[in-house]
Amino acid sequence: RGFVDQDWKKIRRIIDTNITGTVYLAHQLGARMARRGRGRILFTGSIAGFMPGTFQAVYNGTKAFIDSFSIALRHELQDTGVTVTVLMPGATQTRFFERAEMMDTKVGTDEKD
Repeated sequence: RGFVDQDWKKIRRIIDTNITGTVYLAHQLGARMARRGRGRILFTGSIAGFMPGTFQAVYNGTKAFIDSFSIALRHELQDTGVTVTVLMPGATQTRFFERAEMMDTKVGTDEKD
């Protein structure tokens, strides 16, 4: 379903999971790591953040945020001993596309890793 036809609670859950939770943990743990002078932060981004996804505007938008946020945070923390990496996996064989009702799309039916 398109963005305007989606349930707000489901939209909010995606945002809270992919953005709010990630930023909160990075803030809390990143501060401790910076004070300690060492640490590693690994975010799970997605190639979805680099491509607008019809009927996936919220999910892809949150992944675009994570991709951009992680790169900016890497620059902010570069002199603190804390490294920031963003992992951007491609499509993998999971139930994601089935749950997202995308089995009738090219990305839903393509072979995956």
